[in-house]
Amino acid sequence: MLLFCLLVGLVLSGCSSSDDEPPAPDATVDEAALAEGLAAMYAGDNPQPDDVSEGDCFADGLLAATTPEQLREGGLVDASYAVVTDIPTLDEDLAGTVADAQLACTDFIEDSTAAQSSITRGRLDADAYAACLGDELDDAAIRASVVASLTGEWDPALVRLSEAQVTCAGQ
Repeated sequence: MLLFCLLVGLVLSGCSSSDDEPPAPDATVDEAALAEGLAAMYAGDNPQPDDVSEGDCFADGLLAATTPEQLREGGLVDASYAVVTDIPTLDEDLAGTVADAQLACTDFIEDSTAAQSSITRGRLDADAYAACLGDELDDAAIRASVVASLTGEWDPALVRLSEAQVTCAGQ
């Protein structure tokens, strides 16, 4: 998954609203095409069926929590509201929203286990690895590491994640 190593609404500077709903989207945005682009970005170039359904979930969650304008300002879509091909580093607010959308649609430990199993060509004890990772990382630590990876900032959460993966892969 393209965003695996990467889901609180983002409030526009200087804008306020009397309710908690995001501002209405620009009428010129084709939201169906935007959702399709976000889902494809999430799922990657050679998606498996689970990647496609997770991508749809991600796009729906992200568009429910943000506006197309916020995605444009954050660099995930260009001026025409097409999803960019190279994912930029994101500001912390948008990175948190993206991380929340991602984590609502996928099981990070399951995905990490599948990735480690692939790297080790099946020599990994997947059940032991997943149990270990679950013991080592709580939801807050996982979210913090995803946010840090999306912002491109160094964060102790990335070290904690890396150390947990190495430790658990060695069991």
